[in-house]
Amino acid sequence: MYRGSLSTADGRIDTCPECGGRIVARSELVCRDCGLVLGSLPPDFRPRRRRSRARDGGRATGAPLSPTRPNRCLSSYVGRRRDARGNRVSSRTQRRLHRQRTQQRRAARAANKQTLQPGLSEIARVCAVLEVSDSVRANASVLFRRALAEHLLYGRAYESIAGATVYLGSRQAQVVRTLTEVTNASRCPNNSVVRDVRFLQRELEIAVDSLSATAYLPRLGSTLGLDERIVRRARQLLEAAIEENLHSGRDPKGVAAGALYTVSLLEECRVDLRQTEVAAAADVSPETVRARFSEFESLCPDAIPGASTEMERPASRAGTRRNGSRHATGDD
Repeated sequence: MYRGSLSTADGRIDTCPECGGRIVARSELVCRDCGLVLGSLPPDFRPRRRRSRARDGGRATGAPLSPTRPNRCLSSYVGRRRDARGNRVSSRTQRRLHRQRTQQRRAARAANKQTLQPGLSEIARVCAVLEVSDSVRANASVLFRRALAEHLLYGRAYESIAGATVYLGSRQAQVVRTLTEVTNASRCPNNSVVRDVRFLQRELEIAVDSLSATAYLPRLGSTLGLDERIVRRARQLLEAAIEENLHSGRDPKGVAAGALYTVSLLEECRVDLRQTEVAAAADVSPETVRARFSEFESLCPDAIPGASTEMERPASRAGTRRNGSRHATGDD
């Protein structure tokens, strides 16, 4: 900190007394050239401005609006026993704050929005269990608000509607989450969530694009413990399969599982991977994995550069257990 005199004729400090550089004001008065600290500034309690949309003139103050909160982050926090400086308030002030909290709670929970707060809380809980991004939670909150505005919650549990909106929100954000995972995280039975998903799609006219097979590859590879090299080659195999129209009319999960299993049998990518493990990770049957393998096997030499034509047959690694002994499904 500079200890010399800073008095000038007009009371302003523009140049550094040490090097003559320019003075910039941040939280302190600092020379931009030599870094000399000339003094401190009082805290600025004015609202911090941020960039906003064009309808706000490009500038606004305060936190941005969020559909994940019942009041869209517009309400204020009413304290209890201490003020903003941490000092204890009097009993009369505490009673006044209690009345203000009561009025705010009544205003936030209007007669037609009493299900909004528990519904958004359930959406936040399901999204936390599924470990999805904030974009999925925002999409689900918007869908829940639309369903509430259209009076679609009458006679239905808000937990089921919340689970359905999380599934639809993940589909809109192109995030891979199956209905089984959503229903396991939800507090409602499986059939009720599936029913409400179809109900919301029909009533709200929600157009949800089906996920591509390549979208399932990273998650399947992480579940099976495969490295990035195998996932990358499986993506190359899928691109060749799409060009040959081998994905048409087939479950994307089964197509992705078949591609990963086929690549795992290559000579340079040899991984001890069983059909039952791949099928369980993709939530498909082992027969589906075998069917996709038979279709993708001939594409490997052309789809994957440098891939060997020698491939281990899956018969030696896929079979059933009978009386404690393993029997192969192919010729011995």
